[in-house]
Amino acid sequence: MSGEDVRRVFSHSERSPTPLTTAEVADRLDCSPGPARHGLEELRERGELRVKRIDDSTRIWWPDETADGTDSDRRSEQEEFAAFVSAVRDYAIFMLDPDGTVASWNEGAERIKGYAEDEIVGDHFSTFYTEEDIADDVPQTNLETAAAEGRTEDEGWRVRADGTRFWANVVITAIRDDDGQLQGFTKVTRDMTERREYEQQLRRERDLTERILETVPITIGVVTEDNVLVRANRRMLEHFAIEDTAVETYSLESWELYDAAGEPVPADEQPWARARERGEPVYDAQRQVEIPGIGRRWLSLNAAPLDDDRSEDGRIVVAIDDITDQKERERLLRREYNQTEKLLRTAPIAIAVQNAEGETILTNQRAQESLGLSDQEFIGESDDVGEWVIYDSDGERLPTDEMPAARVLETGSPVFNEELVVDPPDGERLQFRVNATPLHGPDGVERVVTAAEDITELKRRERQLEHRKSELETELSEILGRISDAFYALDDEWRFTHLNEQAAEILRQSREEVLGKKVWKTFPDDAEGIYREQFQQAMDTQEPVNFEVYAEDLDTWLEYNVYPSESGVSIYFHDISERKEYQRKLEKSNERLEQFAYAASHDLQEPLRMVSSYLQLLESRYADRLDDDGEEFIEFAVDGADRMRQMIDGLLAYSRVDTQGEPFEPVDLDTVVDAVCEDLQMKIEETAAEIAVDSLPRVRGDESQLQQVFQNLLSNALEYSGDEPPRVEIAAERARSTWRISVADNGIGIDPDDQERVFEVFERLHSREEYDGTGIGLALCQRIIERHEGTIWVDSEPGEGTTFSFTLPAADA
Repeated sequence: MSGEDVRRVFSHSERSPTPLTTAEVADRLDCSPGPARHGLEELRERGELRVKRIDDSTRIWWPDETADGTDSDRRSEQEEFAAFVSAVRDYAIFMLDPDGTVASWNEGAERIKGYAEDEIVGDHFSTFYTEEDIADDVPQTNLETAAAEGRTEDEGWRVRADGTRFWANVVITAIRDDDGQLQGFTKVTRDMTERREYEQQLRRERDLTERILETVPITIGVVTEDNVLVRANRRMLEHFAIEDTAVETYSLESWELYDAAGEPVPADEQPWARARERGEPVYDAQRQVEIPGIGRRWLSLNAAPLDDDRSEDGRIVVAIDDITDQKERERLLRREYNQTEKLLRTAPIAIAVQNAEGETILTNQRAQESLGLSDQEFIGESDDVGEWVIYDSDGERLPTDEMPAARVLETGSPVFNEELVVDPPDGERLQFRVNATPLHGPDGVERVVTAAEDITELKRRERQLEHRKSELETELSEILGRISDAFYALDDEWRFTHLNEQAAEILRQSREEVLGKKVWKTFPDDAEGIYREQFQQAMDTQEPVNFEVYAEDLDTWLEYNVYPSESGVSIYFHDISERKEYQRKLEKSNERLEQFAYAASHDLQEPLRMVSSYLQLLESRYADRLDDDGEEFIEFAVDGADRMRQMIDGLLAYSRVDTQGEPFEPVDLDTVVDAVCEDLQMKIEETAAEIAVDSLPRVRGDESQLQQVFQNLLSNALEYSGDEPPRVEIAAERARSTWRISVADNGIGIDPDDQERVFEVFERLHSREEYDGTGIGLALCQRIIERHEGTIWVDSEPGEGTTFSFTLPAADA
């Protein structure tokens, strides 16, 4: 702003112009304070204007009327300034005595505070303060501060003559004479109410803008002409992984933009460049953007020139919405639509769509092929269709308003699996299974989708199958009649469906009496017994069940085999009374045999002890008369007697496995193996054996007998170890209701041809000179495992070690 422009402001004033503040000059020139101040300073330097600082931020300016006058015409600067101060209307400028009494008054003070000069001069300046400030001694504190520091500035509420309040900026300056004595104070007051309200409004608007920027679900920022980010909301920083410290250095030029086809977007075509070039916003420019550290994302880019004084520097507001998920949904929807369209075209069933008026608006190819109609004939654009007659599953002709689609339109409820018969005008009768589903809109059902499966061939096959079923049932009855076992079948509601002659004879029921009836009503005494329990178990588990039962009413032992299916159970049973009697006699015989074995062992032990004793006595008395052969013969005889005693003990133990065992109870195999290892500790140390034992389970069995099994197997592993130190691994694996235990060693192994023989009594694979033993240990193991309803087997190759495996019932089975 030039000095000439400023001169015109003062030249339009009266002869004694009113002094103006910088802000008033800027307002009259319609410019900002900066250019106005520049022009004022220019005139002051020329001597055309005079200036007086009222406070740190305010100066008043007035023409220097002494520039062309004589000394006699000139007033003193103080007088002139006082006159101007008196005329200032925008500021309350007045003097205070040292005690705070108002000593002068100007026009601005009267306008701002509402007191005439004669009303206020002589009163204490605390009159202008609020009661709260007076109570807090603010007026006196301000005077003391100004006196001590030369000046003080304060802002707060002040009170006018009429009692109303205004927000004031107050500067109090101490006045001292040349000797430094306090003469009083100048007090300059500006009414800042409107400015304060304006600033508060700006602050509220700024806060609102900040809240909006931080809460909107899109990223917003401001970039310079070089596309460097100078402002960004929190969402933008977080979404694009921009550090707070990187703002004002992060450039959108690092982004690579691509169009929908994947082609790069030139720099001058990027949204911010277009907005800057055209001076108007660019909306929803959807681009693929490769972002450093983020990767490629789909973004909706919006850019607009910054609409304020700074727009001249090319700043652009950018609003960005990440639409990657939306694009993915669109892609999936397109794929789904394409799949649906393809499905409609290729579906193996007929599909038709009717509108709310019942008119067919869409059919697929299968529908057209099934009924021999074109698309135009289907949607009613051809009159050459002829009469079609439709019947329900009972053979009743179906009126148009009772068709599935018509009923769906009427009720809004879907129709499922309705079978219809269609008689075309010419051609064979067709049969369809129809489903009709409503598509709802704001006003109710808008569409009906009808899907019809052509079951003509299926129905023909069903008729053939029904005929074949009848034939098979006849054949089955004949076959079942020839089965040697008794047999009957029950459906899933326990009704008899088959019964052969053998079953009828044993159950003492005729076919006519039981077929179609529930088994538990026919045999009510068995409804809660073992039969119900076992039959139900087979159905629940879908696993075959075998059990034996004594039928008291028949005085007969029966063995049942129950085979389940989803539709029921098939039951085979036969009389095992003879077998049970044989088992009873066998058990009795075994008992007598055991008694004999015990007696025999007892009777044989005594002669053997006598033989051993006399041989040892012979050796001790006649040792000096025996040559080497004689001593060797005696050793052979004693050793033979000892082996015979061991064999008798083993045979006795073998015979007592079933009869002398303890009742089964839960057994901790870890405890059993620990006890065995402790018993064999000396042998383990002698052979430097390594025994590795996994965590073993709890099983159900006889702890003493199971300890004997592990003792025999571990002893064999240590005995038949070969040249290497023995290594034995004991492990367990769950198999349904049983545990499979394995004892593996690194010994000499067993030839596959000999693996069955090792479990036979007194069977040995090696000479006594090679390995010691009675040949009964593994046979005893097998007998014990069989008592536990398990099996034992061996896997081995010569020189490759041996693994003995056996099964035991789980404790929780």
